[in-house]
Amino acid sequence: MDTSLTTSQSLSPFAPQRVERERWLEHLEAVTLKAGEILFRQGDAADGIYFIETGELSIWLELSGDGRVKLRDLGPGQCVGEMALYRQEPRAASAEAASHCRLWKLTAARLAELEREAPALASAMHRHVVGLLAERLAYSNQHIKDPLARLAHAIRDLAENEFSTPGAADPRIADAALRNDEVGAIAGAVQFLQQRLQFYLADLQKATSAREQIESELRIAGRIQSSFLPAPLGPADSARVDFAAFSRPAREAGGDLYDGFFLDANRFFFVVGDVSGKGVPAALFMAVTAMCLRALAPGIQPVGALLARVNDLLCQRNDTMQFVTLLAGVLDTATGELSWTNCGHPAPIILGPDRALVLLDEERGPPAGVFEGVSYSTQHRTLRHDEILVIYTDGITEALDPDSALYGEERLEALLSGAHSCDVRACVARIVEDVERFVRGAPQADDLTLIALRASRA
Repeated sequence: MDTSLTTSQSLSPFAPQRVERERWLEHLEAVTLKAGEILFRQGDAADGIYFIETGELSIWLELSGDGRVKLRDLGPGQCVGEMALYRQEPRAASAEAASHCRLWKLTAARLAELEREAPALASAMHRHVVGLLAERLAYSNQHIKDPLARLAHAIRDLAENEFSTPGAADPRIADAALRNDEVGAIAGAVQFLQQRLQFYLADLQKATSAREQIESELRIAGRIQSSFLPAPLGPADSARVDFAAFSRPAREAGGDLYDGFFLDANRFFFVVGDVSGKGVPAALFMAVTAMCLRALAPGIQPVGALLARVNDLLCQRNDTMQFVTLLAGVLDTATGELSWTNCGHPAPIILGPDRALVLLDEERGPPAGVFEGVSYSTQHRTLRHDEILVIYTDGITEALDPDSALYGEERLEALLSGAHSCDVRACVARIVEDVERFVRGAPQADDLTLIALRASRA
């Protein structure tokens, strides 16, 4: 595309003798350009070679959609477009005057005429152009090929070091970036890329450190939250009530809660709740709810009155507008009397010995934390010692398989009616195993919680 000439050739293609120089000029076309004028554009038809007598030309590579990149500057004694004398191909780059320029143009058509009219002069021109091409090849080997090879090794070393250069910048890249040609353009781009990647890697390291700290705090929050869940019942309590539970948050900390403890010798209090949302905000609201229930349950009866008081407390300073669905109740283990209140929670299920299911779908009040001053009714029923009460959060029935299909209430009811056991632990394990079999390893979308209880046999 273009060729550099040595300083001794600063008058080329003009012969040193004035007479021969005048003979050359008779066959060349003078071209003058002002600074900023375009000599030719990339993609234009190529019809001749230009010799620079005065001024400078800038050679630009046009990139589709990305602007252009300067390849080099050419000055007096240099030429551009020598291949146009032999190959009719579009210009490979654009040439623009960097200053006022005086050029001499020789077209392929004029050279063909010279071959007929002045063979000796045409032959001299061919020899001169061949010399330019030979010099260009030598220049490319010395000034382009070798620097590019060194630059390639430097880039490979950067990649092996994850684009992080210890100490000073790589001199191979820094020196190459000072060049005013293609190699300089590539090295400059690599320098820019390295700087941007180093900034990115530094930011990534900070973000990773911050994320690790957050994840550590979330794990601690999860452990703190788990401390609000009840410990297994002791032998004395287990002799009066069979109680089993399962809870697994979708994240490090979740919004589901459950509890179970004796209010006195016979009355066993139980609750399952599901806070709106997930993560830390839900976990904090869950902790407040659990503490309110455990603190107030021994002193407030019936269950509806207890949940009304808890609701009023949760409504206070609830700027985040969170709420919790609750199913709370009391089982008298001596008589089997069951009382419960439902605050917007899925209906519990009673599993009987004959595989019959009873859905406790009586009146439900609104979730707690939404409206202050709500009154909740208390429902009553007798739970026989061979019946199991199952309470769950909607994370069970809304579990998703890889195709985003819901586990569903019908599948849960079919599972419970398919087999019966008076072992509450086996009942809970059966549900959990079936849900896990259904989701087939799909990410857990919501917190999973369920409990099962029954009065122990006398």
